[in-house]
Amino acid sequence: MDTTLPRLDRALAEPRHLLVLAAEVLPEEVEALAVSHFDDAGWTGLATLRVTGEAQLTGPWQVDDAVRSGLDLPAWAVAAMLLRCPVQRSAPVPPELRGMGGLLDAFPEGEPVGLERVVLDHLLAQARRLGGALRVAGTGTVLVPDPASAVDLTVHTTVWLEPEACGRVLAPVLPGLAPVDVPEASSPGDRVAVDVHPLRARAAAELDEGERAWLHAEADALDDAVLSRPQVLDGYAHVAAVPGGALEVSVAGDEHTPRVLRALPWARGGVISYEVRWRPDDPGLALGPRPPLAVRRDREEVRGIVEGVAAALHAVVGGQIVDDDAFLVAVESLTP
Repeated sequence: MDTTLPRLDRALAEPRHLLVLAAEVLPEEVEALAVSHFDDAGWTGLATLRVTGEAQLTGPWQVDDAVRSGLDLPAWAVAAMLLRCPVQRSAPVPPELRGMGGLLDAFPEGEPVGLERVVLDHLLAQARRLGGALRVAGTGTVLVPDPASAVDLTVHTTVWLEPEACGRVLAPVLPGLAPVDVPEASSPGDRVAVDVHPLRARAAAELDEGERAWLHAEADALDDAVLSRPQVLDGYAHVAAVPGGALEVSVAGDEHTPRVLRALPWARGGVISYEVRWRPDDPGLALGPRPPLAVRRDREEVRGIVEGVAAALHAVVGGQIVDDDAFLVAVESLTP
């Protein structure tokens, strides 16, 4: 514990949301994650970090034994940052939406909306990335997201791999890979006739039989030319069986720049995204708040596979790797 930090006062902390941190987390890491999501994030003064808009984190504050016990914080909690943010709540959460974990269970009398919801979602993502926790005001619920629950990764780049080339890149790290079927080009019997220019269409009624036959032949030739061109894919996918389900690698272009990449010149014209996603057999169980041990073991094995796939793609197409919370992931941190 950094004993030079000011001690967190329980009376000050209890009515506020808290981002709870372990000893190894630095304030600069919290700032970097905030900046990756929000244009106006950054330090505005000593120990004051604007998240976005009117939302500010102060601290870090030292968490001593008394505050840790009084606020029911995890044993590893040694520091916390206190959130100052306007309170914005909806109507009470319907009973059928309770019991699923997360923010809805933490706010049964009215879930956060507006700026408060945006910031709490962000801080919950920070807690998952940093191995921390989020204590919410009011109910005092302490949310400790499992860092291992963040399985999926996306490689953003400007390099397009054709389906066959992508398959060759992935084959060594993803045995049993197969392309997902895409709709085949229309057969001649399913053709839709190419429209004739409107002026020619109106004039056709005035043509003799030979001229009309010539016009129809021209239209049929244009139709054949269009249908014979190579099919341009907007995207494609490959899939392979993995423990507890399937792994899908989907590829598509997006003309919009992901926010986390907005400062990178190469991404300003849009990106090609290679999404590497686990599709568990039982999503409700695998992606729920408390999956059983066997599912957690499958998830951990798949996580290593996902990292290997993302690293293999990055080695060929470059770009940046991003997790499902839209935070950058260093390729050096991935499973080789």
